Amino acid sequence: MENGILTDAQQKDAELIKALLEKIVNKKGFDNVKANAEGYETPAKIRRSKDTDEYFIPDVTGEVNGRKSYFELGMKTEDERELVTKWRLLSSLAAYKHGKLYLAVPRGHMAFTNRILADYPIQAEVVKI
Repeated sequence: MENGILTDAQQKDAELIKALLEKIVNKKGFDNVKANAEGYETPAKIRRSKDTDEYFIPDVTGEVNGRKSYFELGMKTEDERELVTKWRLLSSLAAYKHGKLYLAVPRGHMAFTNRILADYPIQAEVVKI
C-alpha cells in the first residue's frame, strides 16, 4: 500500500478497501481496476498542482464503457480541509472523464460524509459498506 496524502491520516485498512472492491467495484462490472491495496496495481498519483510535490492516491479506480470512476473510503478525519480538497479534485476528474466519484462509507462515518457533501460542492455517490 502506497502512502499519499490522507492515506495514513485516515488509517485506511486493507479490509475496508477489499470490502469496497467486493461490494461496489466488482458488482458494478468495472474493469481495469487499480487499488491502493495488496495484489493490485497502485492507481496513478494525482498531483495537487505543478508547484508542489504533494499528491493524492485514490483508494480505487476503475473503468466501465470507457468512463473512469474513482472510489474513496468516506471516513472521519481531523484534517477536513485536505479531505475536501482530495474529494473535490477526484469529483472533478471523474466528471471530466465522464465517470463518477463513489464514496464507500463504513458504519459510523455516514453523518460525517453527508455533512461534508452538504457543505461543499462535491458530486459523489455515497454507498454503505
